[in-house]
Amino acid sequence: MGAIAELKAKMYLTLGLVFAIGFIIIFAVLYLMGVSSIGILVFVALFFVLQWYASPFIIKVASRLRYIKEDEYPDLHSTVSELAQQANVPVPRIAISPSKDSNAFVFGRTRKGATLVVHEGLLGSVNKDELRAVLAHEIGHIKHNDFTIMTIVSFIPMIAFIIAEVFFFGGFRGNSRNGGAYIMLIGMVAFAVYFMTELLMLSLSRTRETFADTYSAQATQKPEHLASALSKITYNLAASPQQPGQSTVTRSFFIADNLSARKDLMEIEKHESEIKKLLPSIDIAALKASAKREGGPARGIFGSLFSTHPPTYKRIIMLARLKENS
Repeated sequence: MGAIAELKAKMYLTLGLVFAIGFIIIFAVLYLMGVSSIGILVFVALFFVLQWYASPFIIKVASRLRYIKEDEYPDLHSTVSELAQQANVPVPRIAISPSKDSNAFVFGRTRKGATLVVHEGLLGSVNKDELRAVLAHEIGHIKHNDFTIMTIVSFIPMIAFIIAEVFFFGGFRGNSRNGGAYIMLIGMVAFAVYFMTELLMLSLSRTRETFADTYSAQATQKPEHLASALSKITYNLAASPQQPGQSTVTRSFFIADNLSARKDLMEIEKHESEIKKLLPSIDIAALKASAKREGGPARGIFGSLFSTHPPTYKRIIMLARLKENS
């Protein structure tokens, strides 16, 4: 319980920092533009409402989701329903994405309106126990309201980026040389806010993934099943074509980040002996043989700051240690 409390404290601290930094500087920028205090509040409120209501629709369209009925995939429905009841949360709607990537995610505005999405690629790459562990991870996100938190926290970097773009490319011009420099300075400040809050949002995303991994381990009492699923998912994503056009928020919803899969694969292999010692059942050699490694270049150390998820090998080792201590 101590570890979970620590993760929860970090989550809310990060959330508070994002809004504190974001609102203070964005308010200052808009005020310097000559917008009144009431105008700023109206602008921010309208933008937030638009994002809040539009986000689920955008995700549905972008992911090409197909909601399934109860007589389709009966085992999937049964497992999700059982895990939701165990977590004491409403049973989410279930949708299938035609993507061949091994992935899953949840989205929505509230627990009652949550949708749990399973990629077709996941169904074909993990066994029944591993799928259950992945679904428990996603139910953990619902229990902890993670998708709602990420939707809210993404508001600050998004609005900061829009303000910065408006100043740099949107036609604002100063009436003098000093006016132009002033406009440029405001744009640079807005970009700085975007950069700082984006990093904080990514840190929050990595924390919530660890939180969901821990929940899955507790719910299934089989941490090794999620560890095995994560290794398979990583190898599958590393062999899949990259999709660099996906936004940070979209990638943060997934159980694993396809853009960091190549680096994760290399780290798993580098720590193979440690992983095998903790979890002898993981067949890394077989996974190596099945991986085509056509996913694109690995990202360096600096890239870890911009990752939406903790390194997969660290997630696997954490799960192995939970098993060891259970």
